[in-house]
Amino acid sequence: MQGQRQGMKVSYLGSEAEEVSDVLARCIGPVRVQKPPRADLSYRYEFVAAGRVAFSRVSSLGSLSIGQKDEVPKLLLLLPLHGSACVKIGRGVGLISKPGQAAILDGNRLSELQVEGERNHLSLIIDQGDIVRRLGDLLERPVYGSLDFIPELDLAADAGQIIFGLSQIMATCLDTDAEMRDMPHTLSYLSESIVGLLVDTVPHRFSSALKQGEWLPSPRHVKRAVDFMHANLCATISMPDIAQAAGIGVRSLQEGFKRFKGTSPINYLAQLRMEAAHRELVEADQALSVADIARKWGFRHMGRFSHDYREIYGCSPSEARKGRQPALKLAD
Repeated sequence: MQGQRQGMKVSYLGSEAEEVSDVLARCIGPVRVQKPPRADLSYRYEFVAAGRVAFSRVSSLGSLSIGQKDEVPKLLLLLPLHGSACVKIGRGVGLISKPGQAAILDGNRLSELQVEGERNHLSLIIDQGDIVRRLGDLLERPVYGSLDFIPELDLAADAGQIIFGLSQIMATCLDTDAEMRDMPHTLSYLSESIVGLLVDTVPHRFSSALKQGEWLPSPRHVKRAVDFMHANLCATISMPDIAQAAGIGVRSLQEGFKRFKGTSPINYLAQLRMEAAHRELVEADQALSVADIARKWGFRHMGRFSHDYREIYGCSPSEARKGRQPALKLAD
């Protein structure tokens, strides 16, 4: 996970808001913890990173507010065990986190958790890059944009119940005498199962594409077309060129891409080229200009390239080139 070492463990018990802020920043990302003046607070936090999921067990008593200071490309699932809390997402969405109802928070949208009284919950922290890669593998195409998971999940029904059960099993490794602490492969398998359940069963922006069958393995001619695109990302190629390489007619190729990729061959090629341009912008030698990189990957109109790049990556190509891109906040 980004920012967390595999097997990293943290255990904290204290009553100072600044200390809690520092602990949570190490494990989740930049947060600000506040409590009313002269108010009592007791906070216990246990954390471990295992496989593709990090998880924690939290117990608190008192009044406190935990708010993000910055965006982080992670997904946070709050699984309440006791007590309620108010969750504010962005400027408009609010919900109550209580036993039986999980809250799903997108780290790219600033949120705040307000707690009064006694509260116990488990939390899962997932790098959104893992989810994007899984979706890309399933759909066999680049995945862009926000994930847009629903903000609430019923823990008493279907996938929610299984996710809650697996999380409780994983949380046992936080106990000092737990045998599961010494089972890294088991923990990794359980964490991958949770990520798979989220992607496959919890509604999100790409759920309809999965249900429409885009996840089905592409037929051979579509795979040949994709291989040809990857081999010729820097070359000038046309629809007839792609169709000839795939061994099929243009119309059949278009229908195949619409069915199995959810877009046209030309749009798919543009997505691959944009992804390649993005990688080079953030990784290549600073001597290369934005225009040089754009032209290398087939983008001739700089205004259109800059507009499309900002829509996808949330910053201009020149900002990305200088290393000033924001935390991944992608437009729909």
